[in-house]
Amino acid sequence: MPSLPLLSLPAYYALAAYPHAYAIFGPGASIMTERDNTSPNGARNQELLKKRLSPKDYAALENMPLFAAAVLGGLFVEAQTSSLVGTTSFAIGGLLLRAAYTWSYLSVTSQNWSYLRSVLHNAQVVWSFVVLVRAAMALG
Repeated sequence: MPSLPLLSLPAYYALAAYPHAYAIFGPGASIMTERDNTSPNGARNQELLKKRLSPKDYAALENMPLFAAAVLGGLFVEAQTSSLVGTTSFAIGGLLLRAAYTWSYLSVTSQNWSYLRSVLHNAQVVWSFVVLVRAAMALG
């Protein structure tokens, strides 16, 4: 059976990249017809993306190293010791939190519901640190 925690890494990346793909290909996106592919990072393309993406769209990609460190650290400790740090539960739960965050990001429009997005984001960050601390404690 494949390692679910390891498979969670490409799945996390796909969930993190989804808002970018939605901005480029989603409803009302004219980026593909106006885009200059000879210079993908050129000023014109960056202006087009700024109309559809905001800086908070990058939060998922910014948090990926923390998620990956928790998964890999947990797997390492579980392989080296008899301790269980909850890596599989974390990987699955982290993906569910990221999916919920992505859904809330794309669909929430009111200020009150926007707090849900912050809670989901912070829950994943805290859970990542919990797994890392458990792994560190198990190593002694």
